Parts: sequence; C-alpha cells; structure tokens
Amino acid sequence: MITHARHRWIVALLFAATAISYIHRQTLAVVAPELRDALGLSNTEYSRIVFSFLLSYTIMQAVTGWVMDRLGTRRGFALIMAWWSAAAMLHALGQGVTSFSLFRFLLGAGQAGSWAASVRAVTEWFPPAARGSATGVWGAGSSVGAVIAVPLVAWVAVTAGWRSAFVITGAIGFAWLALWWPIYRLPPANVDSEAVAPAPVPVSYRSLLRSRALWGLVLARVFCDPVSWFYFAWVPEYLRRVGGFSMVDVGRYAWIPFLTNGLGIVLGGLMSDRLVRRGWPVVRARVAVMFAGVVMMTAGIAAALPLPVPAVLAAISLTVFGFGFWAPNLMTLCADVFPGHLVGSATGLTGVGAGVGGMMFTLLAGWTIDHFGYRPVFLAGGVMPLVAFTVLAMLVGVGRSPRLKPEAEGVAS
Repeated sequence: MITHARHRWIVALLFAATAISYIHRQTLAVVAPELRDALGLSNTEYSRIVFSFLLSYTIMQAVTGWVMDRLGTRRGFALIMAWWSAAAMLHALGQGVTSFSLFRFLLGAGQAGSWAASVRAVTEWFPPAARGSATGVWGAGSSVGAVIAVPLVAWVAVTAGWRSAFVITGAIGFAWLALWWPIYRLPPANVDSEAVAPAPVPVSYRSLLRSRALWGLVLARVFCDPVSWFYFAWVPEYLRRVGGFSMVDVGRYAWIPFLTNGLGIVLGGLMSDRLVRRGWPVVRARVAVMFAGVVMMTAGIAAALPLPVPAVLAAISLTVFGFGFWAPNLMTLCADVFPGHLVGSATGLTGVGAGVGGMMFTLLAGWTIDHFGYRPVFLAGGVMPLVAFTVLAMLVGVGRSPRLKPEAEGVAS
C-alpha cells in the first residue's frame, strides 16, 4: 500500500515522468497522418522512423541501466529527462526520413533509461508487498500520457501545425526537472522500505547472463512488448487510413485504447500485491495476474477478422487492457528476483529484449501493411503474448521464487 506522504510524492514524480515520456513518443504517432501526407511517406518509410527509436532504445537499455546503478536514481533520471526532452523538441526541424530517424534515435537513447530508473526508485522506496501497486501507478503514466497526447497534439496540429506540437510537448520535460531535483532523495531510515544505495559491489553482466530468470524475462519481453508498441504507434494511422477518420476524429476516439491500457496497469499491480498480502509466493502472484492479461491479449485475433472499425477498436482496447495486467508485474519481477544493486542492470537487459522484438516486428508490420493490410499484423499480435507467457513459465517458473545465489553478485539462478 502507498501510505506515506513521501511515498506518494515519489510515485507522483515517477507517474509524471512516464506520462511525459509517452506524450513525447505519441506526438509522432498522432501527427503521423499529417506528417506523412506533407512529406509523402509510405507505411514502410514510417516504420523505418519508428524503428530508429526502437534501435537506440534497445542499444541504450543496458547502458542506461548501468548508468542508473552507477550515478544513482536522482542524478541518472535528471540526465536522461533533459536529454530526451531536448530530442523531442528537435523533431520540429524534421524534413524527411533521415532527419526524423535521427531525432527518433536521440529520443530513444534518452528514454531507454526511464523504466530502469523508475524500477530502481521503487526498489529504493517500497517493500516487496507494495512494489506491484507502486509500479502499477507509475506505469499507468504511459497510458495517461498517451491519452493526453491524442487530443492535445491533434488540437495543436490543427490550430498551429504539426511542428509546433513537438516544441510544446518537448518543453514539458524541463518543467518536470524543476520538481524532481529538489524533491528526490534516498528514503530516511524511518520509512518502511528497503533502500539501496548506488551499487555497493561491481555489476557482473557475466553472472546476470547466466541467470535462467533473466533470460525468461528477456524473452518474454521479446515476444510481448512489440504488440503494445505496434498499437501505440499505429492506432491513429489505422483509424485515419482504414476507418476514414479525420484528424479531429482521431483526437476524439484514438485515446480510448490508451485509457483502457492505463486501467489495466493499475488493476494489474493492485491485484498481484493483494495476492502477495494473502500469502501467495511473490513470483506466483505476479505470474498469475500476467496470465490473465495474456488471455485478454488474444483479443488481437478478433481484430484480424472482417469486423466494423468500432469492433476492431474494442478488440484493440481489450488487448492493451490485458497488456496492462502483464507489464507492471513483469517489471516488478525484476525487483522481486534480483538484489537492489542489480535491478537497474537487469531491467535494462530485459529492455534490450523488448527492443529487439519491437524492431523486428515494426519493420515487418510496415512492410506487411503496405502489401497485405492490417489483418496479418493483428493476428500475430494476438498470438505472440501466448508465446511470451510460455517462455516465462518455463524459465522463471510459476510455483516458487527463484533461488538467489550466495555470491556477492546475488543473481537469481
């Protein structure tokens, strides 16, 4: 439970940072129809721009995770927020595939550390029985940011042009910095938490890479995360090109899946924490809620059927609602399984898996949509979460908590 006032401040800051990161990501998705028409870009070319974000996001996951473990949460988060906010504003200067790809690459390089920093902050401030709830709350910022971005960016694009949208949304990150720097500190001794100082022993990637649990989490993200990234990047495009929506209509309706995703994130975190408080083993509680999410994500298969656009939008909304059950619990597993001084590095490595899967799926999706339409992509998006859960259950396990090795690195076996 989030009971202490200081706890609420920390979660609020993490929530805001996550929301800002998704506002910056979604600005491109919302203006994509206008931008593509202005610059004459195909679906394949648009997918290459999205790919550039995922490329740097993937490369920098491990690097920024290591940076968080070295610099600490306060300094590390401040650094990456300043970086990616500046990169978001640079998008206003884009002239084509090359320049937009460069700016997306810079944005992804900064945002790669956001999740690792947030997970590390939760590890510093919250005991295990409250981490799922805390992660669910700040994780919901991804959906709230996307929900805010759709009408905000659509309105700015209609009234002031799509370039202005990048400038206005990018500036929000610097306002967050003015609050983060004076507020965030390691918790005082009288706060019920399991604080971790910056890495007390060297981070051993060799030991991490020998961990079955790590590979289970990495491969689960390879197969599941690309599904949510596809929906977040392509829903406005789908509604505009297939549904015949205007930019105003996109602003009115494209936020619905992102709202359901946020509700799923909050509920998913709360449900797993409730199971832990009832005496369930931590890993079993997280995985049980994740399985419920995977079942809901199979709704993506329905989106592949020849249904009216409102029905497809409903199927997409249920899919990302299910992903909300999955995501915060997978991220919390990093804090549950690995010791505090390795949380940032472990989370970063799982992000590499997510990025690799996302890059491959994004390029294939763009090519497939140009040649065969959306249906094959929706079908794949409904099946991949089942593969992700199977891998997770085999390598992490569902009936026990992974045993920790006794050596200094303390890596889960």
